[in-house]
Amino acid sequence: MFSIGERVMHPGQGLCTVVGFEDSPSPMLILETGSGRGAARLMYPAAQAEKNLHPPVSRDEALAAIDGYGDLTCDPFSDRNSGLEEKHFKQRLKLGIPESLRVTKTMLERIAAAEACSKKPSSYLARVLRDARERSLEELACALDTTPEEVEGMFEERGHALEEQA
Repeated sequence: MFSIGERVMHPGQGLCTVVGFEDSPSPMLILETGSGRGAARLMYPAAQAEKNLHPPVSRDEALAAIDGYGDLTCDPFSDRNSGLEEKHFKQRLKLGIPESLRVTKTMLERIAAAEACSKKPSSYLARVLRDARERSLEELACALDTTPEEVEGMFEERGHALEEQA
């Protein structure tokens, strides 16, 4: 079980901090989100916590993910229905690092491919890219005890951009 002050990855909200517990009417964890969206408190069923919440990756795993970004393969999932594609990629984000990085790389590649063909990329690509990028940087920054901006700089030092190039 998680303890007060522990950082956890919430499947829908990303990085959260456990700030308390409540027993009535059923056991709940009280989580607080932060990072850019403003603080919000959430109640999360304790019975589902072990299954759906997970701690951020370790420092070593974070460094390995940053160093291995160039070797990550893109997710090949494709569907004629962009709504189903978006749903697939948002589900992958819930898994955390390295999957959120894989989604980031996939969205960047798909946006670049559309633009290379003088096509306007689907709007879902930018939405999923924003979420994947934010989730990735947030989890890595927590693991490395730094800021998302510093983590982004680590990617840039290795020649990798985590956003569309202007």
